[in-house]
Amino acid sequence: MKNLRARLVAPLLAALVAVPCGGVAEVVTALPAAAAAQVLTPVVPVATQQQQILDGLNRERAKIGAPAVSLDPTLGAVAQDWAAVLGQGDGMKHNPNLATLLSDFPRWGEIVATADMGNPDTRGLENGDLAVDTWMKSDPHRAVLQDRTYSSVGIGMVYTTLQSGGRTVWRSYWVANFGSPRRTPLVTANPDGSRSYAGVPVKGAILQSYTATGANTGFLGLPVAREIGPLRGGGYAQAFAGGSVYWSPATGAQVVRGALRERWGSMGYENSWLGYPTGAEFAVRGGFAQRFQGGVAYWSPATGAHALGGALLDAYGAAGWENGFLGFPTSTATGLPGGSYARFQGGSLYSSGAGTHAVTGAVRDAWAAQGWETGTLGFPASGAFAGLPAGGSGQRFTGGSIYSSPASGTHAVPLAVRDAWGARGWEGGVLGYPVSGPRAVPGGVQQDFQGGTVTVRSGTAAVTLHALVRGTRAR
Repeated sequence: MKNLRARLVAPLLAALVAVPCGGVAEVVTALPAAAAAQVLTPVVPVATQQQQILDGLNRERAKIGAPAVSLDPTLGAVAQDWAAVLGQGDGMKHNPNLATLLSDFPRWGEIVATADMGNPDTRGLENGDLAVDTWMKSDPHRAVLQDRTYSSVGIGMVYTTLQSGGRTVWRSYWVANFGSPRRTPLVTANPDGSRSYAGVPVKGAILQSYTATGANTGFLGLPVAREIGPLRGGGYAQAFAGGSVYWSPATGAQVVRGALRERWGSMGYENSWLGYPTGAEFAVRGGFAQRFQGGVAYWSPATGAHALGGALLDAYGAAGWENGFLGFPTSTATGLPGGSYARFQGGSLYSSGAGTHAVTGAVRDAWAAQGWETGTLGFPASGAFAGLPAGGSGQRFTGGSIYSSPASGTHAVPLAVRDAWGARGWEGGVLGYPVSGPRAVPGGVQQDFQGGTVTVRSGTAAVTLHALVRGTRAR
């Protein structure tokens, strides 16, 4: 175990920035280079490693009588963002924007480090104690760790695998940002009932919602801008590091964050057909969802975030939501001339004057081959129906139908041919199932069936039966 730990510590790189009043003195390796890095879930959880670093820092500070440092959300956000940048590169450099990002602190410093795991069997050893132990072995790093003027720290950490020098390596990156007491108090109460967080006021219903999430210590973090408004319908909004809070007279204050917020934003926020959020995000099987005035936004790791509304949302619900055969949406509801549609893991929903219906599997493929709703078949006019002879199934469209059976395959039947086929008993009649799609012939269209061929010219259908089938039927 001792040899294994030594093998892990040996390639540890550490670098330092310590500036009393601004300016940057860098002692670092190269800039992060482009690399195919993948962020991994560390064996030792990020929160555990951050606590290990905090405990280690304060343990070393106590040895010389330096006051303990506490976590600061601003420092932490900057540290985590830079750790993420380092994790996507193949080298280390201090954050060049610290003077701007940490302008609220009269004095600040930064320590960065990486541990090259070398191979996956050492992955269990990455931990915050390793970073602190290594920093303490370096005089300049130890000086920052034990600097008595610092009262706060922010800790960032990311764990990645990437190709480097023709080999796969596993790496932990740690970033610790230190700050002396803020120029602006982190939290202050204001005479008008609002509260300021790092100098940015939060008030009214938005403050109530923000407080309910844990305020600056919750997932929203610190505000990044002042409240904006009035917006559509008399609403207001405020952005935070971890999301936004939107309020309107009709919906109250609601939190929107992550991919759901990004999807909503791409549609135009409250000015889109979704309108304002009407509730908080909620967990569903395999993902999350959030309700808005005009519909629902869904997210899953496999599909991303997409929004549904109106008849499409109603039909999705009737099919069992994300637990039904459609699964999660893979596209946002999109308007079409004469209708709308949305794609799902298990098929598509199309809505038009002919109703809202799902199209899936081989039927959907055959419909696509005919040009979707702009082709001869038009929009779906029914859901799929099964239980036909010989294991068959079908679906009606405004311009025809699609029929399928194990023996015949899946084929579109245009309206003119369908009428002639139906007059002879559909799939249970002498013609049986279609065995080809329709093809153009001079003056019309022709299609083959198990029992014969239908040709339609100038609105007149002619049916040619196979001789064997005629003989069989005659008996």
